[in-house]
Amino acid sequence: MGIEPRFNMRDIDSYLKGKVNMLDGLMIRNLNFLGMECVNLAKSLDTYTDRTGNLRNSIGYIVLKHGNIISSMFEAGTRGPEFDSQEMPGERVGEIFAKEIAKDFKVGYALIVVAGMEYASYIEDVKHLDVIAPAQTFANTRITQIAQSIVNSMRRAQ
Repeated sequence: MGIEPRFNMRDIDSYLKGKVNMLDGLMIRNLNFLGMECVNLAKSLDTYTDRTGNLRNSIGYIVLKHGNIISSMFEAGTRGPEFDSQEMPGERVGEIFAKEIAKDFKVGYALIVVAGMEYASYIEDVKHLDVIAPAQTFANTRITQIAQSIVNSMRRAQ
C-alpha cells in the first residue's frame, strides 16, 4: 500500500510553463502600460516651449525581454513652427536613442523611457525645466505597485 501519483512529469512541466507564460504576459502588459503612462505624463508637461516639436516627439518607450524589443511607442505629434523637414524628426531620434540604450539590457525585462533629443538634459539640468524627470519619479514609485500586483495575481492563479 503506497501513494500513487495522479500526475506525471509532463503534467508538472505543463503547469510550470503555464505559470511562466502567465508571468510573462503580466510583465509585458504592465511594462507597456507603465511606459504609456510615463510618455503621456512627460508629453503633457508644459514647462518649456518646444519650437520644433522634436523634443516632445522624441519622448517614447521600449519594452525589452532578454534583450529583444517586445514593443515600443514613438509617435509624431504636433510639429512646431520652427520644424525643419530636412532634419530627422524627434520620434525617430528618440527611437534610435532608446535602441542604443537597449543594447545594455540582455537579461530579464526592461522598460526604457527616453527623451531622445540631445538637448533634453540641458533643458532639465541647466534651465531647470521638467522634460522627463517627473515621469522617472512616477515610474520609480509605480513599479513597486506593479510588482506587488503581479505577485498577487500569480498567487491568486494557483
